[in-house]
Amino acid sequence: MLTYKFNTLKEAETAVGGLSSPSKMPSYAWSISAKRCNTGSKLAKVKGSVCYNCYALKGRYMFNNVQSALENRYKAWSSNRNRWTDAMIYIMHNKRHIVDNQVFRWFDSGDIQGVEMLNDINTVAWASPHIRFWLPTKEYKLIKEYDIDVAPNLVIRVSAPSVDKSFPQYAYEGNNHTYDYISTVYSKDNIDMAKGVVCPASNQANQCGSCRACWNDKVSEVSYIAH
Repeated sequence: MLTYKFNTLKEAETAVGGLSSPSKMPSYAWSISAKRCNTGSKLAKVKGSVCYNCYALKGRYMFNNVQSALENRYKAWSSNRNRWTDAMIYIMHNKRHIVDNQVFRWFDSGDIQGVEMLNDINTVAWASPHIRFWLPTKEYKLIKEYDIDVAPNLVIRVSAPSVDKSFPQYAYEGNNHTYDYISTVYSKDNIDMAKGVVCPASNQANQCGSCRACWNDKVSEVSYIAH
């Protein structure tokens, strides 16, 4: 039972600060500014990391109107978490494109801001079993220590921090944890090192096409080709 009632999709989308529609994706997404990334902001300063030269810190993402929209989404969540959660659940059940495609992405820009945000995302997933959710993240410690049951339709895919390296090849913040779902990034010259499913977007006009590997709970590792 939702605490907050919404009469229209417009009202609900306003309550979450709006959605984004990444051109590559078959789904809508909800995101915040990459400037708010906790771990990612540190990695962005490290040459050879997957966050170095971050796509969400350049180009159209840096337009004033885009940054303002991303910041409004964060404020929509932080100012009233319960209203945000109820609005997001309403959207998942009533926005036709999402219902028809049955997939949704968290964070085409930005990352989880802490356990409270992860709890709210998890609540949305539990309340929306007809949708598959993909949550890419570099918040290693948070995911490692998260001890609440994750909704079965929420794939939290932890990103390896370095290009051309997978998780067994380094220790990060004392990490010896085996994550259920991971992603890796390889340069074109080293793509033969990739394991799991290699993202096909580079061979199909930078589009997901029919691929849904990132959302698939049967795919433990997805590898991307570095931009």
